[in-house]
Amino acid sequence: MSDSEWGIGLSRELYGLNNYMRQEFIDVDDEGFLVVKVNGSSIRVVDLMKKYGLSNAYVRVLPAIRWAMDQVVKSYHEACERNNYNGRLIPVYPLKVDANPVVVETVWRYGRKYNWGFEVGTPQELKRIERYLGEEPGVIVLDGFKTVEELETLKKYAERSWRVIVTIESDREAELVGKYAGLLEVGVRIKPMSRTGSKWSLSLGFSSKFGMTLSHFLKMIKDFPHLKEKLTTIHIHGGSQITDIKAVGKIAEESLRIFQDLRDAGFENLSVIDMGGGLAYPYLDLRDASYESPNYTIRDYFNTILSIFKNSGKHPDLVFENGRIITSAHRIVVAKVLETREYGPEELEESLDIDFVRKARSMQELERKLIEFKEVLGKMEFKSDWGVKAKLIIESTRAKMISAVAMKVMKLVDEKPEDLTSILKYPTLFKIATSPSRRFMVSYSIFADIPDKVIVNQYFQVVPASRLNEKPNVLASLSDLTCDSMGEFREFYSYVRSITDWRQAFTGIDNRLMAVPGIKIKLGGIPLHLPLSGEDYYVVFLDTGAYQDMLAMKHNLIGEPPEIVIDEEYNGVRIECIKCENNGYTD
Repeated sequence: MSDSEWGIGLSRELYGLNNYMRQEFIDVDDEGFLVVKVNGSSIRVVDLMKKYGLSNAYVRVLPAIRWAMDQVVKSYHEACERNNYNGRLIPVYPLKVDANPVVVETVWRYGRKYNWGFEVGTPQELKRIERYLGEEPGVIVLDGFKTVEELETLKKYAERSWRVIVTIESDREAELVGKYAGLLEVGVRIKPMSRTGSKWSLSLGFSSKFGMTLSHFLKMIKDFPHLKEKLTTIHIHGGSQITDIKAVGKIAEESLRIFQDLRDAGFENLSVIDMGGGLAYPYLDLRDASYESPNYTIRDYFNTILSIFKNSGKHPDLVFENGRIITSAHRIVVAKVLETREYGPEELEESLDIDFVRKARSMQELERKLIEFKEVLGKMEFKSDWGVKAKLIIESTRAKMISAVAMKVMKLVDEKPEDLTSILKYPTLFKIATSPSRRFMVSYSIFADIPDKVIVNQYFQVVPASRLNEKPNVLASLSDLTCDSMGEFREFYSYVRSITDWRQAFTGIDNRLMAVPGIKIKLGGIPLHLPLSGEDYYVVFLDTGAYQDMLAMKHNLIGEPPEIVIDEEYNGVRIECIKCENNGYTD
């Protein structure tokens, strides 16, 4: 099919650009270029890279942080109205999410109107915010292992009218905080019994490294009776990225029950609940409760919690300490494709007979024959005593088999379009039809730029920076510049509803399946274009603004690329390039 039958609307769906948390800032222009939209301006990502002569960079869109903060406060107030709720929102930003000075300053600057505070867990994080000690007082929540050094520092904040809540998790900390009871508020972190099913569910339950059991806390009160008067806050954290709104409701119910029972037991000053950072960021916005895609929005999150909390005689204030939702969208990683290679073996003239592919009359028959043939071929490939000629034949056979199967799937769908959906029933066929045919060598490092891909297999949306008005040519893996087999990205979730012609579901050159109408599928490669001669072709990793700066590694001494910082200014946009003398990982 021609590119005229492919449109920008299809690209928006394919690459997940209709995402409620970033569509205000990341879009496609009429000529198919990925753009950053700020203050009425539309800036092409490709133009930014060419302007500064970069092979890779982090592009920080600081107004995305402001917008996310606005959405949190707006959604909370709407939920208060809906539920006739009078508890206050106490928003704090956890520095563990991204303590980059540019990010921290942006949170402070945009958050002043909401009295947005900070959550810190180490002396180093506390030092990062010391520049604000003399500013207008805000809120600080201290978690983590407590030290005298930290409490002495926080005493200075409290003396300057900052609200300081220190979370205790042990007898030692209870004794330590008792010496500052006149200045600092006390919170306690309780281990929840609810399960949320998130990747970080180890932070829940009796064996969690965080918090204490209720039984231990009630026993501790006998040794530290001052806590009964000084306790203002309970922390019941459900873990990061809770993607099912029902699990959010369970944590809220458990939190409220503990809150009410403790108040009934004489903890009269208990007035605050901190539910941690469970609000999930939509790395995909399909609302299916998968690890990538929560089935709710910020508005749903607050409405669910407050619809439960409103049943308390006293409406608790809510500490909001989710940083992922605030900073994820603000940073994108842009990387240039340096070279393209074949992903697997190449076709030669001589090969084993694969005529079974051509003769197959249905998907079912092709799946059965394919399983049988792959078993035979696999046994041949594992033999170590083949000579060069035999190895060439085996390589060529595998290459021809993959190519022939991809073509056959297209032919079967052409003859019977409903087979486009039925391929999902045949896993061997589906795996080949969605496999990459090319390996793109790209100027990035998974370990430095998106380390969570290695650590927790975090999904990041990938999108080309140009040619989004053209149909993708191939499925490709993205190999980084490290000397590590883990340095490759090829996971892609596809969900496209607007397919009107079955040919829109297949790539233009390698004939790979890249979409099934109205169904989420996982591809083995990224739908991309083969770079033209002399073309600067860039790929972009979205939503990398939370945790990636803090977890970055320097594998092979690769790291710290240039940064292009985009911010609003009066009637315009300010663009600054930091560390641009580096030019990127490949000068």
